[in-house]
Amino acid sequence: MKKIIKLLSSVKITVVCLFLLFVLTFWGTVAQVEHGLYAAQERYFFSFFFRIFGVVPFPGAQLVLWVLCFNLVASVIMHFSRLRHWRYAGLKLSHAGILVYFVAAFVILHGAVESNVHLMEGEGTNLSASYHEWELAYWKEGPGAKERQVTAYNVTQARAEDVLSAGDIPIEVKQFYGNSTAFKTQATSFRNDSGIGLLESKAMVKEREKNIAGGIFRIGDAYVLLYGNEARPTKIGDHYFALRRARYPLPFIIRLKEFTAEFHPGTKVAKSFESMVEVIKPNAKRDVRIYMNNPLREKDYTFYQASYDIDTMGREYSTLAVVKNRGQFLPYAACFMVFFGLALHFSIAALTRKQV
Repeated sequence: MKKIIKLLSSVKITVVCLFLLFVLTFWGTVAQVEHGLYAAQERYFFSFFFRIFGVVPFPGAQLVLWVLCFNLVASVIMHFSRLRHWRYAGLKLSHAGILVYFVAAFVILHGAVESNVHLMEGEGTNLSASYHEWELAYWKEGPGAKERQVTAYNVTQARAEDVLSAGDIPIEVKQFYGNSTAFKTQATSFRNDSGIGLLESKAMVKEREKNIAGGIFRIGDAYVLLYGNEARPTKIGDHYFALRRARYPLPFIIRLKEFTAEFHPGTKVAKSFESMVEVIKPNAKRDVRIYMNNPLREKDYTFYQASYDIDTMGREYSTLAVVKNRGQFLPYAACFMVFFGLALHFSIAALTRKQV
């Protein structure tokens, strides 16, 4: 066991891991231009291995970070006896801070949820929509009802013959495409209130938010075709069905009061744009201005100004990127621990060094 710990604590492993992280960071950043953000993340940062030219294996960032984490823990165990003296309190604090960095990376990677809110001026919502998760939702409209009770099933990884529900409304997946194209037809054997009668599967786009799902479902005794880019749901009996991007509830209502965009003279290229939003809670309201590098932070949520849209009628829409991250303060805690640990170590070293 001592030999294994000694091997894992080698400084050579540390140097190699840091070099590989430098290469992966540079490589992944450059690859985003050609392959897009999500494809680059999955290939270089979220993987344990990927293949260069489809043949040569190369370690991904996940593997490198796990090795570096074990290297750090082994180093602390190996040299702990030498660090018992109070003079090394700063080094202990710094190493603990680096370990907190690894914990923060793990929590954020596996716990953060990314979504978005798309609002027209005057609109408000307490839901955000996923970029790449899909759900089959259905609801029943009541006369004059301002609220609706929605039931939804995640179908992102759905396969043929999967049974979503066996209750009052049995739903079975017959076909499902993660990315598809829809066509309207004169005659069709499927139920669809938008006139769509044919779906064709497409290769998944590297920017996953551009994929539009589609599928054929057996709902009760009817075969229903649903497409993720439909303007209206399909009615079966007294229920409405839709294939849509997965919704996540927000603990408050966010309303777009005003959207403002400035353009470069003589062009339609935006120079800057911002959103004035109102955050509505049960017992409080407040106005917040969201623009580049000035997000809205509320509890575990952060809202960034992502993009905007202006339709043919001149109505302005704002798109806010939403990140739910319960570990958002861990990197800050780790940073302070490393900083104060190093400051303490250098201060103690300066005060206790031998005078010549």
